[in-house]
Amino acid sequence: MKIQDYKSINRILNETSAKNRSGEIYVDNLHTPYIQFSEKFVISGTSVTQPEFGDIKDFVHIILKYIPEAIEGTCLLPEPRPKRETGKLFFVRPMLFGSSRFLYVFSVDMLYLGGAKSEEIKKAGSQNMTPSIITDRLYFQTKIIHLHSTKEDGEDITDFEAKRFQGGVFRVESEKDESKPIRKFSEIFDEIDFSDTESKIREELGITTDVWKLGRIYSPIGIDYLSLSLRFLIPSLPKTIQQFRNFYPILTHSESGIPEETLKKYHEYLTSFEVERTQSKSGNILWKVIQKASDN
Repeated sequence: MKIQDYKSINRILNETSAKNRSGEIYVDNLHTPYIQFSEKFVISGTSVTQPEFGDIKDFVHIILKYIPEAIEGTCLLPEPRPKRETGKLFFVRPMLFGSSRFLYVFSVDMLYLGGAKSEEIKKAGSQNMTPSIITDRLYFQTKIIHLHSTKEDGEDITDFEAKRFQGGVFRVESEKDESKPIRKFSEIFDEIDFSDTESKIREELGITTDVWKLGRIYSPIGIDYLSLSLRFLIPSLPKTIQQFRNFYPILTHSESGIPEETLKKYHEYLTSFEVERTQSKSGNILWKVIQKASDN
């Protein structure tokens, strides 16, 4: 996007102050969360490789209509992070807890991922264009990382660098391959499968199936942007921050050991989620996620 394009969207985001519409959270068989609403709306087709600004702006207005809490006061990045995530929009907002900076990262997919019936396809896709779909859901990811620095253009964030985690099982090393061109370490990092490492982290943090009912269906922790991340299933920045502030030292004290009180609060948060196994309309496994009321 051109500078003036994403700046115009960011001005809209800074003026946003509305509540989310009621919706139900699910995780599909591809381990991707989405929020489903009681009404349907149209997601217009766009370029497969580089969404047009007009299409991006229209999609942002859909987000603002249904889940404005997820992107209020954020900045839309001019391009996806990582760059290979074409078709996704990334919204970020820095925040400070204690002496450490963190970054809220909310991504939402402009593509429909659930499989559509013929009557739900308003306009068929082509070689370079995605289809126009009538849907009732938005696919999203909510993450918080330990922030090292941001790159800005005026008041708008254009890029960021996470604080790399160097300790214990989280250390990652890559081997040189003389037959392949040199690439940035971050590019290599994006292609590494960290499922085994994440499993070890869950074990270290005491995240058992009794604590986190979703198990490996959707991990509450991960490795993103060369850093440890915490992942959330509620598309709301205020609610995410309210929860995160209770256990943010997990991202800053990992090498020296997590304070017992912090780990206790994190386990209390994780056990607040219940899961119901069901099926999608195409017959695939689907998990409905319900968060119990909390006093925190």
